[in-house]
Amino acid sequence: MIFCVEDEQNICELEVYTLQSVGMEAQGCGSGRELFALLEKQVPELIVLDIMLPDEDGVSILRRLRADKRYSNIPVIMATAKGSEFDKVKGLDSGADDYITKPFSATYLKARVKNLLAQRQKLQTLYRQNLMQAGAVAAVADEQSIGNVQDNPQTDKSAAMSPNDRKFMDKLIELMEKNMDNGDLVVDDFVQELAVSRSVFFKKLKTLTGLAPIEFIKEMRINRAAQLIATGEYSMTQISYMVGINDPRYFSKCFKQKKGMTPTEYRDKVLK
Repeated sequence: MIFCVEDEQNICELEVYTLQSVGMEAQGCGSGRELFALLEKQVPELIVLDIMLPDEDGVSILRRLRADKRYSNIPVIMATAKGSEFDKVKGLDSGADDYITKPFSATYLKARVKNLLAQRQKLQTLYRQNLMQAGAVAAVADEQSIGNVQDNPQTDKSAAMSPNDRKFMDKLIELMEKNMDNGDLVVDDFVQELAVSRSVFFKKLKTLTGLAPIEFIKEMRINRAAQLIATGEYSMTQISYMVGINDPRYFSKCFKQKKGMTPTEYRDKVLK
């Protein structure tokens, strides 16, 4: 779902129709108040936000979005008046991911929205790749690793992770590290520690990594297991318990699902 925030009804309807014409779900509203009412019901993939609105200007709305844990990761395209360089700068400084200048064509709007969504998908993929690399747990939490994602020439700067999202992921990785051997770890433990609702946690994690919470936990455990196997210092049973999977048979099954081979086959491959 994409929200289009525009107080001129004909323009708002055109934006919604344009996005719907290429198979995207879109809904329009005419003010900041209406936007936040919609956000209480659904978190969109992206927001197209006009800078000039009747009750509250777009920059102020954007700052509120970026300061709220529930909405800080939503990509935002600011719509500015032609030639208003000051508005563009204010929008980008406040955390806008992109901007379009009015009047704009339907083709241009579709292109900017598709491009930003694709950039977010690329960042998500790169972030998951970091998780899946050998030494992934340390690498993802490491400042340099995240910097590498942001500095990658193939990743647009507008797709870079926001400070709030980085803080969220760093805290999540830290919690996972501390509880790696805890087989009783559940999603509610993360929700409580991060002080967010279950719905916000699910949505934010899915947006940033492409993984549901249970998948994320399992992937972190298996990645750590691969690291431990590569040391050659522990038995498979020991490793199973060290990563919080208290059933060695289930551990072997999960490992094969993620790595395409059993733990023993993986050990023989990396230690030969």
